[in-house]
Amino acid sequence: MRPVHDVPTIRAAEAALMAQTPEGALMQRAATGLAATTASLMRETFGRVTGLRLAVVAGSGNNGGDALFAASQLARRGVSVDILPTSDTLHPEGLRAAQREGARIRAPRRADVVLDAVVGIGGVGPLRPAAAQIRDVVDAELTIAVDLPSGLQPDSGDVPGEVWAADHTITFGTLKPGVVLRPDVCGDLHLVDIGLDLTLPQASIHLVERGDAGGYFPRPGFDDNKYTRGVVSIAAGSTKYPGAGQLCTAGARHADVGMVRSPVGGFPDVVAAEGRTDAYVVGPGLADEGRLDEAVARAMASGRPVVLDAEALSKVAAGPVVITPHEGEFARLGYSPGTDRIAAVRSAAAALGVVVLLKGAVTVVAAPSGEVFINAHSSPNLAAAGSGDVLSGLMGGMLARHFVGRDPEHVEMAHLAACAAFVHGQAGVLASFPATSLDIADQVAAAVAWTGV
Repeated sequence: MRPVHDVPTIRAAEAALMAQTPEGALMQRAATGLAATTASLMRETFGRVTGLRLAVVAGSGNNGGDALFAASQLARRGVSVDILPTSDTLHPEGLRAAQREGARIRAPRRADVVLDAVVGIGGVGPLRPAAAQIRDVVDAELTIAVDLPSGLQPDSGDVPGEVWAADHTITFGTLKPGVVLRPDVCGDLHLVDIGLDLTLPQASIHLVERGDAGGYFPRPGFDDNKYTRGVVSIAAGSTKYPGAGQLCTAGARHADVGMVRSPVGGFPDVVAAEGRTDAYVVGPGLADEGRLDEAVARAMASGRPVVLDAEALSKVAAGPVVITPHEGEFARLGYSPGTDRIAAVRSAAAALGVVVLLKGAVTVVAAPSGEVFINAHSSPNLAAAGSGDVLSGLMGGMLARHFVGRDPEHVEMAHLAACAAFVHGQAGVLASFPATSLDIADQVAAAVAWTGV
């Protein structure tokens, strides 16, 4: 799990760190890390560093200064550096350092690598016209954003206009919400340590990773049985939507859970009878209002973890509950993602008293306390009818396994829900294109195994 911090928090931590270090030391750390990571990406892409052409598109602030100092270090390694200013002034010390190593201010039409150093975390609004013009003119094989792509809002991930999309983003000190929420704009993320962890507070936003998900799938022990591994009960599917119940049940079967209770036939290992249950999933395809009300009431009265999805979302009440709306369902609950998904999901979780998982290309999960977990590991294969039903079943199985014999707790549930989305994303990656939701369900077991490798 990787910590994520917003701009005000980062600014305060930077100020505290700068008070403890010599003037300019923080910029030199950033520049050295930027140069080293850029050189590594050059070798990875081109097989060499020496002789490559680097275009540094620099703004007037410290972001441009970081890039100019980094360019001076790369020039010493034999990189040909051109500087393209986007304003009348550049960071003076950074410019002098780059020019001492042979960098020139000029506008080439071709470069091997371009560094977008127009604005940093202090920048707001769309890509500036001067930078957009340079982006459209300079032809480069590799685009690297310095701290974040210009035009991307650092705290929300919003793109209010033009943005300079990158193949890689090299960010400093800590991850920012915007770079985590927009992998389509940022490309691969690389974090440069500048010592900021010494002054940063504990994060309330977190990016889940493979190891986090793997922690929810311990190998069965010598004395384990189907009950010690958890039992999940599923109320899903109807004559109107029979497939939803099948997909939800299929997702649960591969969640390393001891038993799945479901009325859906076709699975020899699934038990139709009611009985002891450690977690519930209610809603996918459950179009019968009477059955829906009964299932929600039973689940909510149990005190066990509950996943409410699809038709059951209208029945949400405070408790040990995870709701899993997509954007349309989120709107029907009275909330809009707007331009800031994290703020919107936090607000909904606090108001409803439940864990809220907002589905999308990047999944945002919030507990009522405000703790947020983000999953950015996904696949376009998940954009298929029934994919969310698989996720609900998988999540229910994981909740049953994790909370067997234990009282549920919202923050743990939120972390688990984000990890379920991670596993679901990996199942989408493993499913061959073109993939159906049943194909995705069939890959859940392989995705679970992959998280533990």
